Amino acid sequence: MSSPLQGRSVVITRSHDQNESLRRLLEAQGAVVVEVPLLAIAEPDDEGRERDTVLQRFHEFDWIVVTSPNGADRVGPFLSAAIAAGDTDHFPHIAVVGAATERSLNVSANLVADPARAEVLVEMFPEGNGNVLVVQGNLADEVVEHGIGSKGWAVTRVVAYRTVQLQPDPDKRDLAVSADVLLLASSSAASAWCDAFGTSAPEVVVAIGPSTAKRASALGLHVTAVAHDQSLSALIETTSDVFEAR
Repeated sequence: MSSPLQGRSVVITRSHDQNESLRRLLEAQGAVVVEVPLLAIAEPDDEGRERDTVLQRFHEFDWIVVTSPNGADRVGPFLSAAIAAGDTDHFPHIAVVGAATERSLNVSANLVADPARAEVLVEMFPEGNGNVLVVQGNLADEVVEHGIGSKGWAVTRVVAYRTVQLQPDPDKRDLAVSADVLLLASSSAASAWCDAFGTSAPEVVVAIGPSTAKRASALGLHVTAVAHDQSLSALIETTSDVFEAR
């Protein structure tokens, strides 16, 4: 039995390296993947000096909160090095947004927000009066920082990486707009798409979660469906459901 995505052209917008997992999942469903990189991940404006300085003293915190795989990629090496050295006295608790972030961290988390949304993590987070380090990208909102702070914690926020918008290759523009479906894997992707293409988009637009859908709608895109979970597998499953229902 063929997949509902068999032969469908699907636009994905992250950088080539970050697209790999999503591209493979789509190709396994028989989709024709149209890569239009609109986002890239770069070091913060200070080249990560503040981030690294704070992470070198992560033992001073009671919790470390990581909200994305990109942030986990930058926190993980510090935690792994401490574990390898046996330096685990006063090791902080770890909270993450979603299982994908935990996998990227390569360290078991004490709290995993499921569904993978910032507001879910805040709801699950305990009340307390210690110190919490929140590791995020430059475009992240203040939901986690303010939500955890409202529960009594002293919150330090550090920018771990910077999301940079790219302009699409001219020869990809018509191909992208005329595709069967656009997948939006983040709110940043929605903003980057509208900066590059305005409200022109494939007939089907699927967002990875409610915050991404909200951003896309506010920018004038019609969102066809929203994934039930903020994961790549749920994004593809939801897209398949859209075409299967037609």
